[in-house]
Amino acid sequence: MIELSTQTRVAELEARSPAMLAALKSSGMFKDGDSSVTLGELCMDFGLHPQIILNMLARAGLNDPPPDIDISELEGLSLPDIVSHVETVHHQTARETLPGTIELVRNVVAAHGQNDARLHEVQSLFEKMATELEDHMVHEEGALFPMCRDMAQLGTISATPCGDRVGGPIQCMTNDHDQAKKELAQLSALTDGFVAPAGADAQYADMLQRLQAFAEDLALHIHKEDHLLFPRALEMQASLRESRQL
Repeated sequence: MIELSTQTRVAELEARSPAMLAALKSSGMFKDGDSSVTLGELCMDFGLHPQIILNMLARAGLNDPPPDIDISELEGLSLPDIVSHVETVHHQTARETLPGTIELVRNVVAAHGQNDARLHEVQSLFEKMATELEDHMVHEEGALFPMCRDMAQLGTISATPCGDRVGGPIQCMTNDHDQAKKELAQLSALTDGFVAPAGADAQYADMLQRLQAFAEDLALHIHKEDHLLFPRALEMQASLRESRQL
């Protein structure tokens, strides 16, 4: 994510953050024009405290796709196949790897936590994220995924605790994603971008590699759902309603 300041120029948002640029334009502060203007200059022109705009843009930036993510090869899959892909590639991977990574983090904290207080924060945050991810996956597998399969295979949709439309569980999932994106940024900050400090032993380095792999997989998992699974599910529901099947 872009490190925002009053000196950040609109041109940088145009080049690196479509979500931030869209948020800036929606505020009415900037339209297509002089991209060399800084955020500080815009705020001064509109009489706004810069921190208000910086906070708004930082939140918007959470919706930018992670760099180097390309899911175009999945676009030809059917909705049930997308669901199966997410289950086998991401849910299964998380369940196979999280217990070992949690144990490794605990061992590293026990060995090195007295020298770096941030390690205790890493452990607390990562275990929280692991619990939230498991809850998220169970929720998907119990509500959204059956809805998607029923729509595609039976032309029907079954009610869940989130309602009788896919928009219910999707909203819940989106809220989880927003929280996970914030926590991924925190995890990266606490580990200096998953870079081992000078003198780190092999166990410490292995922990950081596993945390980075977890972060990259979760970012990809979220991106596939936000930009492929959820839109496809909503499109299918709309199509079924239009044909009076729902």
